[in-house]
Amino acid sequence: MTLSLAQGYVMKAVHTADSALPMAIQYKPDLILLDVRLPGGDGRVVLKTLKSNASTRSIPVIFLTGMGSEGDKVVGFNLGADDYVVKPFGAIELLARIQAVLRRCRPEPIVGSVDIAGLRLDPDNRSVTLRGKPLRLQPKEFEILMLLASQPGRSLSRSYLIENTSSYGLPVFTRSLDTHIKNLRKKLGSFARLIETVPKFGYRFLLEP
Repeated sequence: MTLSLAQGYVMKAVHTADSALPMAIQYKPDLILLDVRLPGGDGRVVLKTLKSNASTRSIPVIFLTGMGSEGDKVVGFNLGADDYVVKPFGAIELLARIQAVLRRCRPEPIVGSVDIAGLRLDPDNRSVTLRGKPLRLQPKEFEILMLLASQPGRSLSRSYLIENTSSYGLPVFTRSLDTHIKNLRKKLGSFARLIETVPKFGYRFLLEP
């Protein structure tokens, strides 16, 4: 199940403990909301599995649970949880917790130049060259490409790309983001394959075209 939230987040839900790790490996989400009591398993075991897997150990996890004793919280944090929210809770509080964890855990894009497979981006003068030839991009196109190319191999959600380009002039929305991606691919020509679509999630920049 995929839900689009008003705040720009996209959520994918799994319904059994066994589904959590495969889904996390496939989509590399920005954050995982995890209950302790899950159909078919224990959320604490799921968290331990996530943190022991090289592909998912860096994904921040927030526990959402009715188990609110101090001991329960200590166990959760010791297993690697980034926050622990006890039920019942309000939507505003949850969103605030999500935003706080993302600010702490989200990797910062590389601030220096990026050079991958013949594509070079220079953030200082906002220039792009492809195999040594200048590539003309609109400001938003450059910002989106820089975010993707500075974190190669990492799936970036639409909400992340929107949030991190909205500070430059007019805001970016989901539909316009997809339009910018389409225009970028057109300008990249045969290198368009560097920008890979992650279905129902966002985009990923590949190391080779």
